[in-house]
Amino acid sequence: MTETDRERAPVQDAADYIATLADELAGMAANNGLDVLRYLLEMARDEAHSVARAQPETHEHG
Repeated sequence: MTETDRERAPVQDAADYIATLADELAGMAANNGLDVLRYLLEMARDEAHSVARAQPETHEHG
C-alpha cells in the first residue's frame, strides 16, 4: 500500500489494515516473550477492529 493509497483509503479499510499489522506484530512479540508489547498490540488490534465495524461502508472524506 502506497502513501497515496493510505490517504485515499476509507476509514474502514485503514482500520482493517492496521488490525492485520497489529495482529502480526503481536504474534512476533508473543514468540519472543515480549508480553507487555504483545498485550498492547492486541489492544491496538481490537480497537482497530472496533473502529472498522463502526464505520459505514461508504465513508467520504470532506
